[in-house]
Amino acid sequence: MKNLVMGFGTNQSEHSLEVFCRSLRRIYTPDQCDLVIITNRYEDFFAGFAREGVHFMSTTSTYKPTTGKFAKAINRIVLNTMRGAMRVKLFEKKMPEIAASYPVLVETWHHPQIVRWLAYKRFLTLNRAYGQVFLADVKDVVFQGPMFSGEGADYVSFFEQDEIYGKCYWDTKWYREAWGQAALAKVTGKRPVCIGTVLGPHPAALSFVAEVCTFFELHPFGRIEQSVVNFLLLNDLVRTPYRVVDNIIGPVATLANDVAHNATVTRDGYIRRVVDGSIIPVVHMYDRWKDTNELYRGGMPFDAKEAVQA
Repeated sequence: MKNLVMGFGTNQSEHSLEVFCRSLRRIYTPDQCDLVIITNRYEDFFAGFAREGVHFMSTTSTYKPTTGKFAKAINRIVLNTMRGAMRVKLFEKKMPEIAASYPVLVETWHHPQIVRWLAYKRFLTLNRAYGQVFLADVKDVVFQGPMFSGEGADYVSFFEQDEIYGKCYWDTKWYREAWGQAALAKVTGKRPVCIGTVLGPHPAALSFVAEVCTFFELHPFGRIEQSVVNFLLLNDLVRTPYRVVDNIIGPVATLANDVAHNATVTRDGYIRRVVDGSIIPVVHMYDRWKDTNELYRGGMPFDAKEAVQA
C-alpha cells in the first residue's frame, strides 16, 4: 500500500519547498509514496514539482504577520460568538450550514501552526487508501533515507528533541504562557516532543489529528501548538495510541540544540549519526547549523534515476 508525506507550505520559499520535495523524491518514487503540499496560492515553480509527483491541495488560510488590530478584533468577536453557540449546539440544531462554516473560519484566520491540523484532517478524512503517513514541517525538513518501516503498528510516533522543560527556553516559555507557572512546575524536568514531525499508520494519524483539531476548534486563541500537544500528552489526554522515539537514534533527528547537533556529523554528502556513521533518514531543523545547512544550500537537483527502492 502506498504511503503519504504531507506538509503545510503556505508562505514558504521556493528553496525550502525544493529541498523538502526533491529530497523525498530521491528516496521514494511516486509509485511508493504520495507527496502532498497544502498551500494558499499557486506559484509558477509548482509546475516543475508537479512533474516530479508532488500534489498540491488548497487551504483557505490567509494569515499574515501584519494583520491589523481591527481585523483581529473582528476575528475574535465572530469566532468567540460562534464557538459559544456551537457549545450549546445552537447552530447544529437550527442552522447546520452555519455550524459547518466554523472550522473554515478558524482555518482562514488563524496562524498556520494551528490551521495546518485542520487541513491535514480534511485530506486524511477523504483520502484513506494509505499505509503510513508522515506529517512534517516544510521549511526545515530534509529526507535522506527511508523512514517508513514494514511494522504493522497501530500507533503514532512522536520524536524527542533533547530539550527539557525548565532548561530549554522556547518550550518552557510556550508552556508557561499557555498553562501558567503552576502547570509548568508539574512538568519541569520532563522532555517535550517536537510536533513538527509525526509518523503513523493512516487510522492512527487521522485519529490523532482529529484530537488536535477538536482542541483548536474549542480553544483557537493564545496557545502555541507545541505547548498544546505536549500538555495533552503529559496529562494523559491523548486517546490515540502512541510512542515517543528517542532523538537521533530513531528515523528522525531534530537538531534543536547543541546536544542534538553534536550527535551528528556531515560526511560524504549526508548528515550522519556520530555513534556509527549511519545516515539519518529524516533531519529536522537542519537549516539552523552551518555544516548541515551547507549540504543543502544549493537546493536539490532532481534526477528520477536517483530514487531508490525502499
